[in-house]
Amino acid sequence: MYDGRQALPVKTTRIMNKATCVFIAIGVFIFLTGCQPTGRPEAKQAQPVHNKHYVSIDGLWRVTPETALKFPNGTLEPVIRISGEAYGDLKVQGCFLWDKRFYDDWPIKSVTYTDSTRQLEIVYNEGAVYRGVVGKDRKTITGVAYSDAWGDTTNRVHENKLDFVRDEQTDENRLFFPRPADVHGSMVYQYHQPEQLDRYLQTASLLDYVKDTTAFYRLMERIIKQKFGRLESILVLKDRKLVLEEYFYGYNRTHLHPIHSCTKSVTSLLLGIALNRHNKMDVDQPVFSFFPQYDSLKTPEKEKITLKHVLTMTPGFTDEDDFDAHSPDEEAQKILSLPMVSAPGEKFKYNGNCTNLMGDIIYSLENKQADELAQEVLFNKLGISNFEWERENGVVRCASDLRMLPGDMAKIGLLVLNNGNWNGEQIVPKEWIAESTQPHVAESPFFDYGYQWWCRSKSNRSWWKHPVHGSRDEHDMFLALGYGGQYIMVIRDLNMVVVATSSDYNEENGMAHQKVPMVIEDVVPLFE
Repeated sequence: MYDGRQALPVKTTRIMNKATCVFIAIGVFIFLTGCQPTGRPEAKQAQPVHNKHYVSIDGLWRVTPETALKFPNGTLEPVIRISGEAYGDLKVQGCFLWDKRFYDDWPIKSVTYTDSTRQLEIVYNEGAVYRGVVGKDRKTITGVAYSDAWGDTTNRVHENKLDFVRDEQTDENRLFFPRPADVHGSMVYQYHQPEQLDRYLQTASLLDYVKDTTAFYRLMERIIKQKFGRLESILVLKDRKLVLEEYFYGYNRTHLHPIHSCTKSVTSLLLGIALNRHNKMDVDQPVFSFFPQYDSLKTPEKEKITLKHVLTMTPGFTDEDDFDAHSPDEEAQKILSLPMVSAPGEKFKYNGNCTNLMGDIIYSLENKQADELAQEVLFNKLGISNFEWERENGVVRCASDLRMLPGDMAKIGLLVLNNGNWNGEQIVPKEWIAESTQPHVAESPFFDYGYQWWCRSKSNRSWWKHPVHGSRDEHDMFLALGYGGQYIMVIRDLNMVVVATSSDYNEENGMAHQKVPMVIEDVVPLFE
């Protein structure tokens, strides 16, 4: 079954693998994994657990920096939300943050608060419990997480010290509420036609296209209930018009969102533009032709690596990325120095080094990095002005690390749907779009791969249970796909683009990959 790991940035996957190893090593693995369902078929919002209490300790509580769970490449922070009035019902919800962003729910089984001693006990797994003492000023909770390592709940083992302080800066809607309730406590969804985003993207009413409105409202209800994971935005373009634009968990159209490996697809567009500007569109040219200064690195095998191999992630070199580079030239040198693990073109291997090398090719042609070129020849033309593209040691990370507005992601999808044409101007060569978005190599039974774009058709299998439209009646689509549930999906024969951003970063529950079956089984049929 497709698990999506190959679709994740290599470094990010490695971070989480290291994190797991560290948890085991320090004896707190159960604190993270013990609170996660092993086979969660449906994502559920963290439900508050109730307990009567006397003194109100309501508010958002965040682990202190000193007791947060630290790893070589990031920090895991437990957060709890306590609500209720004096003499009322105590409610507790929990979640985890990874580097200050939502990572996963922390399902809590029971909670007890003793007023006389100010002791708080949270049971979050069989044999696992957090015990803390609320400070007299009610600004701190000092405590320890315990677990039963041998099944004896009477002899819990001290696992990890965890102290909490009140967090008055974080918006709790971002963590716990897909939609804030109205004054009556209701979260009933009502459709509204999107407001005009800018002069570049026209809008229309979805109700002009959808006949079965009951099915549409049922879908939105399921989205709000997290049946497809923790969606933070969903946008749909039909006939080149924005007909659906919905945000959740405190997000709106002004909030940048990390798009992770969707960045690879944007880099592919930029490379196509750069190659065309320099009359170098031949993808069968040797990759070393862009870096003559590194001819000394050639070997009989490496000489066979073509640009097409790099585009389709079949060059054959290792995916090792534990190296520092302080310029695109240095990065290219280090990537071209990597050992070979297979012959060029022999095997697909998802590898961020390929995309970073594409960025280095852009630099060799344009004498500017991908972010600068993007602003000049792509983003400005699409009305994209608010974006962030991270640099590491001064080098743009072309494999990931681009942050965009969901509406601007939709513009990228629309540009590709229009074969690279935008308002009459051919921004990306039409032939590049055609080649980029068609299958060139099989990634798995579930996906094929183009030039940094993923492809699905009837020939691909469905990995989800009981497919109705998947495989049998499925429309061809190509898509940009990013870690944690970021997507730009294009269904050409329906003249559709679907954008989704999410925070489904816990790979164990598989919810990041539920957006594809959601679109195939629930969104597309609305427009057929």
